[in-house]
Amino acid sequence: MVGPGSPRPDFGATVTQANAPPSLGGASLVLSDDGNVAFATDPDRDRVAVVDLTTKRARFVRLQVGDEPGRIVTDGSKRVHVVLDRAGSVATIDSASATVIARRAVCAAPQGIARDGSTLYVACTGGEIVSLPTNPTGSPTVLARGERDLRDIVIAGDSLLVSRLRSAEVLRIRKVDGALVSRAVRPRLGFERVEPFVAWRMVPSGSGGAMVVHQMARAAQVDVQAPNAYASEQPCGGSVDTAITSFEPTSSSDALVPVPHTLIGEAVVPVDIARSPSGRQWAVIAAGNGHTASLPQVHLIKALGSGEACQAPLRKFDSNGTRIGAGLGAVDGQAVAVAFRPNESIVVFTREPAALHLRTTDDPWSSTKRWEKIPLGGESREDTGHAIFHSNTGGNVACVSCHPGGGDDGRVWNLSNVARRTQSLQGTLEGTAPYHWGGDAPTIATFASEVFVKRMGGQFLDAPQVNALDSWITRIPAPIVSPPIDDAARLRGKALFESASVGCSGCHSGAKLTNNESVDVGTGGTFQVPSLLGLALRAPYLHDGRAATLLDRFGAVGGGDDHGSTADLTTAQVNDLITYLESL
Repeated sequence: MVGPGSPRPDFGATVTQANAPPSLGGASLVLSDDGNVAFATDPDRDRVAVVDLTTKRARFVRLQVGDEPGRIVTDGSKRVHVVLDRAGSVATIDSASATVIARRAVCAAPQGIARDGSTLYVACTGGEIVSLPTNPTGSPTVLARGERDLRDIVIAGDSLLVSRLRSAEVLRIRKVDGALVSRAVRPRLGFERVEPFVAWRMVPSGSGGAMVVHQMARAAQVDVQAPNAYASEQPCGGSVDTAITSFEPTSSSDALVPVPHTLIGEAVVPVDIARSPSGRQWAVIAAGNGHTASLPQVHLIKALGSGEACQAPLRKFDSNGTRIGAGLGAVDGQAVAVAFRPNESIVVFTREPAALHLRTTDDPWSSTKRWEKIPLGGESREDTGHAIFHSNTGGNVACVSCHPGGGDDGRVWNLSNVARRTQSLQGTLEGTAPYHWGGDAPTIATFASEVFVKRMGGQFLDAPQVNALDSWITRIPAPIVSPPIDDAARLRGKALFESASVGCSGCHSGAKLTNNESVDVGTGGTFQVPSLLGLALRAPYLHDGRAATLLDRFGAVGGGDDHGSTADLTTAQVNDLITYLESL
């Protein structure tokens, strides 16, 4: 339950940006080897801040509108390399002059980047792993094409460790030829069938492997008729928790061993994690607490506990029992990235207002200033709809917890003994009302009352706030998908899709590839025709996830000829149709 005394976000005056800010999770922070220069990627403003932490002087590398810079690495040659999430490129920046000296196309949707000597490795949403020289004149090479939804990448000897966003899996890839040799995921916690999902960030563990901060979901039934069904007032134990897991490659085999560490209480939307140089401390950023003054955004972890322990933050209450302050975890603004200097002190980057924050004391309740702020300026990117979507409701859950990047978590939830797969919101909402699988939500306002308030324990949203949420959520862009290797197969599949005899386009039509109607297609009920945008990234399929792959969708579980006349298609034709669908 979420009581009246639970911490609540303060959304302030309602504001809607003409250019909607991107969903959280891309901003990154890296320091020079001596810890005196910080490089912070700012996807809200399409820039990279280069900040001298001694003189407090900031310079800015202005990128192209819509680049959305994300992960960043240094290369030891006074250069940094930045992934441009929505430009399909890596930008190389000369740190001395703060100028872009190269832009190299790598894949449709690059995500993670790591350096091994003079070689960079990039992980892409579409499943590509690309290598390219640190020398800005060098050309990229596709090392491997494999499973989609790749996120971060870490060097581990002769292997690459690559995380997958939604499943929170880590893949071990052989560096020499790009072959997948093993995979691992954190084991379930048996006491309530708690299982991992959404790997927000992966970094080197310091022991030859990788450390992942991710979420844990309860697979047990959720009674959606009960108040606050998705929420919990306790630091751990709700529908969604935050956890840390290390993944260590073995030297005697190709295995990858997951080592479960502590659950982190109240660390909602854990967008970043950093290891101190000594390895004695870890810091996790809980961006979901950015609009709630009494909840910590910076979680400092000095001892990694066991897989079932809950490490709750320090709490302080006034004489009336009201929770006050967030101690060391409180910074001015919404924190999105963190790094350690060589002396173990912390640097935090906030997106709104844009600033760097240097820790000045280890006393969490010191009456003196706990952080020194270096303002970075720039236009305000505060947007009420964005804030609502990414904020801890007070029940230790946020909308983005199950819709990372505005997409989906890949999970099938047990909602009052009814299986329902999380729906993607990326490019699929505008002009497609009514919403939900059953079409039972006629407007976004229905979401606000039924889901945000009733199920998630959120506060009442007034009409301007609901309008702001509507404005932001319906402008989440569709994902950028990798083009197929065989374009001829895509074109053949497109012809099948649009043919009257197969009948796909009868329902999946228009810009969003849906007619917005509710139809019984033989899968167990009447459901809204979903948009097909970004379909390649949305497995499993159908309302209850019964189809693990698109090939399964055209098998026995797909509804037969009530769901398009596909029974007489040859295997080759089905494969062509799938190639087309995966290109949407």
